[in-house]
Amino acid sequence: MAARRWREVADDLLKRIGDGDFPRDKDGGRRKLPPESELQSHYETSRNTIREALDFLANRGHVVSEQGKGTFIVFRPEPVHVTLSATELGVGPGGGEGQWYKRDAAVQNREPTSSVPRVEIQVVSEQLAWYLQVEPATQVVSRHQQIYLDDEPWSLQTSYYPLDFALKGGASKLLEAHDIPEGAVKYLGKTLGYKEVGYHDEIRARAPDDNEKRFFALGDSAADVVFETTRTAYGVEGKAFRLTVTVWPADRNRLHYNVGEVPTRVMKAPSRRSSRRSPNGDEGT
Repeated sequence: MAARRWREVADDLLKRIGDGDFPRDKDGGRRKLPPESELQSHYETSRNTIREALDFLANRGHVVSEQGKGTFIVFRPEPVHVTLSATELGVGPGGGEGQWYKRDAAVQNREPTSSVPRVEIQVVSEQLAWYLQVEPATQVVSRHQQIYLDDEPWSLQTSYYPLDFALKGGASKLLEAHDIPEGAVKYLGKTLGYKEVGYHDEIRARAPDDNEKRFFALGDSAADVVFETTRTAYGVEGKAFRLTVTVWPADRNRLHYNVGEVPTRVMKAPSRRSSRRSPNGDEGT
């Protein structure tokens, strides 16, 4: 009887999770289960039964418990496959002012949107100065956007350009708080004569910072990590002229590169669509 009871509780909690019955945590934006004492009262059962039900859900990846914070529902979005390599230069992250993610999203029948660019003038850090091949005290223009897919947070992107591009070179659109219709690469080519001849990507996995946790609704578990891609675009003579840093939560993104001759079917659909867990914990497609 006791064994059946904890499973009944677990199954009902899983149904309520699927129905969206539990509100988001105010601090992190994550959905959170009530405390064990409230669950015990709601189901009129023992604390041990509640804990067995929660352990069952945790072992199947539906919830995660964090010391001193509570038990959170694990967000399981359908991952999006993003092609970081481009069929032509300038149509990748940071190059087309949104063209790249619109292309990949459309292939997967998803609807992308982005925030109005937040434009700032900053003194570049030593690390970013190294990428851009400028002195650490150099001022740069940063253009930051939040990117959504089907109204859910998908990625964060910030592109950096030398301030002289806008002040002395005439590329004034870099300072305007809206998208550059033709894309930054083409715009800089038209106004300053820059031509992107190559780019270098650096990819690292790391824990999210507090702002990223809030935006992506991530927690502190080992699964709540982000990828950070740093793309440096180069013009002739190896001169860097644009740096784009994009943050991708690992739970909803799969990053791809195509090198050499790749079949068209793979270019259009780079991976088998990821599986979702069914309510009983099995993998489905």
